[in-house]
Parts: sequence; C-alpha cells; structure tokens
Amino acid sequence: MSHSTPDLAHTLSPANIAVRRSRSVTAGENALYNTQAACLVFCCGTVFKVSSLPGLVSEKMLSDTLWLYLFMLAADALCLAAALSFSFADGDRLTEGTLSRRVFAALSSLWLMLKGFVYFAYTVVFLMVDLFDSVPPYVVVIVLALPVLYLGIKGLRPIARCAELFAPLLFIVIVFNLAMLETDLDFGRNLPVAAMPAKDFFSRGLLYGMWLGDLLPLAFTRTERKGKCPFAVVGSGISFALVAVVAAVAVAMYGAALPFAYNMLIRLAGFNKLSLEIGRMEWAAIFVVIVMAVLSLSLHLWGAGEGCRRAVGSPIPARVLFGAGIIVIPLALDDLRAVTGFSVSSFGYAAFAVSLFFAGMLLLLTAKAKRLAREQTPPAPNTEDGTLSAPESTGEKEAADA
Repeated sequence: MSHSTPDLAHTLSPANIAVRRSRSVTAGENALYNTQAACLVFCCGTVFKVSSLPGLVSEKMLSDTLWLYLFMLAADALCLAAALSFSFADGDRLTEGTLSRRVFAALSSLWLMLKGFVYFAYTVVFLMVDLFDSVPPYVVVIVLALPVLYLGIKGLRPIARCAELFAPLLFIVIVFNLAMLETDLDFGRNLPVAAMPAKDFFSRGLLYGMWLGDLLPLAFTRTERKGKCPFAVVGSGISFALVAVVAAVAVAMYGAALPFAYNMLIRLAGFNKLSLEIGRMEWAAIFVVIVMAVLSLSLHLWGAGEGCRRAVGSPIPARVLFGAGIIVIPLALDDLRAVTGFSVSSFGYAAFAVSLFFAGMLLLLTAKAKRLAREQTPPAPNTEDGTLSAPESTGEKEAADA
C-alpha cells in the first residue's frame, strides 16, 4: 500500500484556505471566548452603575431611582445585545472595507474617547474624595492613568485575561457584602412605581444616558462559543440583576438621603456585620471599584484605538488623544466635579440618543454580515441524480489515495 504525498492543489483548495483563515481569525488578537465576554460584561459594564451613580440618580429621581434603573438597564441590554450579536456573527471581518463599517468605526472611536474621559474624571473624583483626600491631584491622575494606558495599548487579550481572573473574586466580594449587610432596610421606599408623571420621569431620567453602551468595544471582537452554555447571556443577566439589586438596596438604606452616600459599594462594605469583629471592610470595596474601573477604562481605550484603526488605518491618533484627554485635561481643570455635572446636564439626552444610534447601526451591520456570510458560503455539490452529495470523509479519501 503506497502513501501519496499531499497534492498542492488540494492543499490550496478554497475549503482549506477558508479553514485556515477562520483559524487565523480565531487565534487573532481580537478573538474572545464567550466566557471572557461574560467576565468583561461584569467587570466593565457594572462598576460605574453601582458605585456613585445611585446617589446621582436619586438626587433627581427620589423614590423612582430603582424604576429608572430598570428602564435604563433594558436600554443597556439592547446596546449589549447589538454588540454581542455583531461579534458572534463575525461582523467586524465580514463587513471589512464597507463604508457603513468605516463610518461606525470612526464615530464609535470618538464616542469612546469622550466616554473614557468622563469615566476617568468620575473615578479620579471618587479616589480623591473617598481614598486620597490629602494627595495632590496630579499623583492620583498619573497613578490611575498608567495601568489604564498600559492595558489599553497592550490589547484585548490582557484586558480579557484580567477580567477572567478578577471577575469571580469581585463578584464574591460584592455578594458577600450584600449578604453580610446589617442596617435598617425599608424596601417600601422604592414605591410607588409611578411616583412622578411620565413626562417628568423621562425628562429627568434620560439625563443619565452617558451610562449606556459601556460594552460598545465588544463590537470590534470576534466571540467564539465555548461549550453549550450561553456564558455571555448568563453573565450579562447576572450583572444586570446585581445592578438592580444594588439600586434597590441603596434606596432602601438611605431613602431621600441617598445623594449624600457618595459611593454605594463603599457604603455596603461599611455596614458589613463582620466589621465589629475584624475591623473596617471598606478596603475590599475600594479594591473592587479600582480594579473594575481600570478594566473598563482600558477597554474604552482599546475600543477607541480599534475604531480609529478601521477608520484611518492606525490606532495611534486615538491612543494619543485618549492619553492626553485623561492626563492633561484633568490637571488643567480646577474642579473635576464640573465634568460629572456636565455628564448629567442636557448632554445626557444626546448621550442616550447616541447609545441607541450605535445599537441600531450594529443591528443593521449584523444583518449585513449574515447576508454576506450566506453569499460567501459555497453551495454543496450535486450528484448526477440531483441529490446533495455528502462530503468525502477523511477515511474514504485515504483509502482512495492508497
């Protein structure tokens, strides 16, 4: 029995070329498993919604804080579903070179740079108020900027690996603080459902549109399914449910005094019943906030660079602008609270509209990517009797070669 050498024409057949291309994409620097996507959703899509935002929202929404959260989480779920569907459909590769994808990439790069700057200022204010109140501002800015710039420039893989490593620990710490909470809770403060007219509810609530679409950078990834469990969907559901629980607990704890509770995660840790036995527990919540904020800001930087790469061919302009925005501007401003005030002004309406605009664009691009995938899939060959022929198995081919 002789063994034939591989035929060069067979090696370079369209089927083998397609397999090699798919393997190169899967092994590429923008590839994710759905387990990693779930961890990114938790680490990067949760932190800014559960830290200082409850106090900001309750300042205008009062007992409607929880109900606004539920409405905004539904809108955020739409944005996340659009990004994940585009990622799972390999839309970033299939729509490569199209005008619509280049426009989306350019606009998303600019938007992620703006969001990154606002979130960075938001984090610096938290650190200076709750942690480093006697430290010069430039020290806080530089110390926070260094890991953000390092991870964001290193790429998606280091960010995803860090999220995969820290997500279980951070989740356990938050749930532990909720389980060990010891304080007076009155969940009736979340009622009634319609405490203010619908016009006031939306006119006030949509001011917080900046906190939507935090996972937009996932649109520049290719997500592969790992196992049968829909990890990305389950992780997203757990993350959103945790945000809603924290919002409900925040109102139940503080009621009308919630605007004075600057960071909700810190307050949850402060009321831990073990504090009387082992000392103050705020350090654990501070660790959670800092790690999640760094990962989220790094993902925004990476996403801005990837959008810029697809728009103009290089990520460097976005990286330079992002770095300058989070270092130079905070040091030039007298009071970073002005940035937070701007984000919840009438600009919030525009932010809400922009987030839904990107979700709509991604849904259209996903439909286009699926159509292109169907067009690129070659039809199965027909036999002489008109029936579809089954592909030749490896064993049959080896027997024929022998």
